[in-house]
Amino acid sequence: MHFLRQYLGDNLFEYRKAAFTYEPYPVCYISDFLPTDLYGRLAATFPKTELFEYKPSLGDKYSLAERNNGDKYRSFLAANSDWQNLYSYVKSEKFVHDTLEFLKRSHIDLGLNEFKFTTGRHASLLSRVNRQTELGARFEFSAMGGSGGCILPHTDHPNKLVTFVISMVGEEGWDQGWGGGTQTCLPKDRTRIYNQMNRYMEFDEVDVVKSYPFLPNQCILFIKTYNSWHQVAPIHSPPGSPLRKTLTINIELIK
Repeated sequence: MHFLRQYLGDNLFEYRKAAFTYEPYPVCYISDFLPTDLYGRLAATFPKTELFEYKPSLGDKYSLAERNNGDKYRSFLAANSDWQNLYSYVKSEKFVHDTLEFLKRSHIDLGLNEFKFTTGRHASLLSRVNRQTELGARFEFSAMGGSGGCILPHTDHPNKLVTFVISMVGEEGWDQGWGGGTQTCLPKDRTRIYNQMNRYMEFDEVDVVKSYPFLPNQCILFIKTYNSWHQVAPIHSPPGSPLRKTLTINIELIK
């Protein structure tokens, strides 16, 4: 736990600047989310694009995660102590517990007072027999290019409970004129608002409710609901511009 004590004692993430929007579903915007010196090192050492797996089915993005180029993912973490320490913190029961407590204080009770934490991909047989809820956390690097990089409107997988999207802007900066912000949205056809199973829509099929610009060291926290529609509209930046880089963290049900 020395890594945590070096910064904020028991909690690495900073929630003092958290600002919630509760309609049409809970979203929390948090600025200055990581200690400034740590954030600078993480942004400067973000994985190179060649390590990522292209995911066209999600819109136009690249992913590096346990399930996407897993060998390269693990090799990168093993060679980068700051990222490995952050990964270890996120993959801990404490992180999940502290997040649930933070949400409770913000009037969002997910009803998970009792849970079993796991780092596995599947719930244990004993948990299934005892109908015990198992929770885990995932840690994914994402990137999008400037020539139409995007994420289609969706509501997240049913097993996801909470999503953190943390911007990673290096010294090269980011021009707000390029876009890249996260947007909450709703289907224009309101009969399609219920989307627990996470079907994707096209951009022209939704209305934008709120836009969050892509700024350094910010976190946008989503609660998965039946109507938690969100997107990243196509980015338009000149050739040679930096990628839109993010760290995505999910707390999810393990089944």
